Amino acid sequence: MKRALKKLVFVEPKSTHLHVYTRVCIPRLGSVLLGTIMRSKGYDVRVYIEDIHQVDMTEALSADLVGISAITSTAPQSYRLADQVRQAGRIVVLGGTHTSFLPDEGLAHADFVIRGEGEAAFQELADAIQRGEGFEKIQNLSYRVDGRAVHNPERPKIPNLDVNPIPDYGLITGWKPGGVISIATSRGCPFSCTFCSVPGMYGHAFRTHSIERVLEELTLHKGNLYTFFADDIFTANKKRVKELLRGMIERGLTPQWGAQVRTETVDDPELLELMRDSNCFNVYVGFESINPRTLKLFQKKQDLAKIERSIERFHAHEIRIHGMFVVGSDEDDLETIDATADFALKHDIDSVQFMILTPIPGSPDWDTLYAKGDKYVINRNWSFYDGHHTVHQPRRMSPYELQTGAINAMAKFYSWQGIAKKLWKRDLYYVAIRYWGKKMIKQWWKDEENRAYVQWLRDQLYAEAHQLGHRELKTVGLPEVLLQDSVGRLLQRFLGELGVTVVPLAEAAVEGAAARARQTIDCLITPIVKRAAKEREEFYARLATVNTALRAQWDKLPNVSFPLIEGQGPVFEPFAKIGLLFTKNLDRIRAAYKNAGVAEGLWEAA
Repeated sequence: MKRALKKLVFVEPKSTHLHVYTRVCIPRLGSVLLGTIMRSKGYDVRVYIEDIHQVDMTEALSADLVGISAITSTAPQSYRLADQVRQAGRIVVLGGTHTSFLPDEGLAHADFVIRGEGEAAFQELADAIQRGEGFEKIQNLSYRVDGRAVHNPERPKIPNLDVNPIPDYGLITGWKPGGVISIATSRGCPFSCTFCSVPGMYGHAFRTHSIERVLEELTLHKGNLYTFFADDIFTANKKRVKELLRGMIERGLTPQWGAQVRTETVDDPELLELMRDSNCFNVYVGFESINPRTLKLFQKKQDLAKIERSIERFHAHEIRIHGMFVVGSDEDDLETIDATADFALKHDIDSVQFMILTPIPGSPDWDTLYAKGDKYVINRNWSFYDGHHTVHQPRRMSPYELQTGAINAMAKFYSWQGIAKKLWKRDLYYVAIRYWGKKMIKQWWKDEENRAYVQWLRDQLYAEAHQLGHRELKTVGLPEVLLQDSVGRLLQRFLGELGVTVVPLAEAAVEGAAARARQTIDCLITPIVKRAAKEREEFYARLATVNTALRAQWDKLPNVSFPLIEGQGPVFEPFAKIGLLFTKNLDRIRAAYKNAGVAEGLWEAA
């Protein structure tokens, strides 16, 4: 492929759904950084960040090459734009976190995919296209040869970030100085939170810009309203960040600023004082959960005491807090989510987000949830992978309950009660933020696609109950082979908690007891149990033998089938589906499930 390249267009698509950052655009830096690099090499460059200005398709379709960034929730928009540009005969390059981990998917829509850090690979690709050379030596590049995907080896991460120029925000169409800017002072994260893709994308090594370079960038943006330090963990190296903050104070470079930090930031009193004195307005703290079991599951390496201490100390230094929580782990239930909203209100966290656990590509959860198959992931439409839609099967609640629980928790926090607390303190900025949050939740529910999604989740939960109709059922039949299994015993005890009698069905008794069974058994339940590989074939064979006999004799009886997921214990939703055959009260069903689990020794009493 040899082609003259003169005009380049870079695009950061926006999410199609409302989210917690919809009101304030904090630009991602990838596209503007690449645009700055390529402009310095003599190219005519346009940059579109759709949260700031929509793409001018005349410009995009007249470009020689279009670079499109894709995070998971914007991947469908990125692909649609890529398809449109390719149809016009233009070269399309995809980059960003999503296609870095799913390059084959990206290559269905683009000529090239650049994986991981793309600054060097993009320059080498443009040079190779101009000269008509091959691409086999360009590390981090994916492309096709005779229809076959080729993924070149990865290149080492950039050790000294100062090799990159300062991003020129003037390249962004519609950009107006004086607003919100992003400055990245480092890349990489030394931690290993299971829901996060940052270490997979940028590595665990903490790589930095020099202090002088960061101060130079702050000088260029002097006069802007707010600076967001776009580091994964701004205070990962406390000695370095203290040096930076001292430099900011000495040079009068102290705009209101914010950054992502961890709770242990407050353990350094000197650092807290420097943050306050350098005009830190707010911090984005990954609290993640108030549930100790969830924190352990997330490998968060913090506890509730640390969370409470950090809130107290940040507020004591007049630093506001945006609390970031992830709900829906295998250790969370509805009570956990509701308690988290109460916790945030009680401790007066200034603003919050309750993001639903989402297995995004590149995160450890991707391997433990998404890659396991359909029993774990219930939706594969990337546009719903925004943290505001349930896309996986949680353990202790149904997907429908997780969805409504998370949105209701946001509504509880961004309520008149929460607004009144800030009004009482005369904090008018956060009165406005909480009022906007209240409006956002209302708008979320007004969206037809969101309402349809919630209804779809509800239909999945209530499908069997709607199909069979709610009746006063008193007895159910379970294959005896299932009752020999721990899940079957849990099911039997669960039904007993609901006042239902379980009748074991022995294969040998089927033929002689058919008539009597028709009179005494209201419902036949045939769970499909996903078991350990070494046991699976034998178990299925035994269960299939029983089921064949049962179907031959009792084909007119209702038959409820549901999946159970191996791993960290039984999943609540299948039990809820069965419980709804006997009662419409989900709270009663949840209590029965908990009591049965405690009695069977599967979990501790709350």
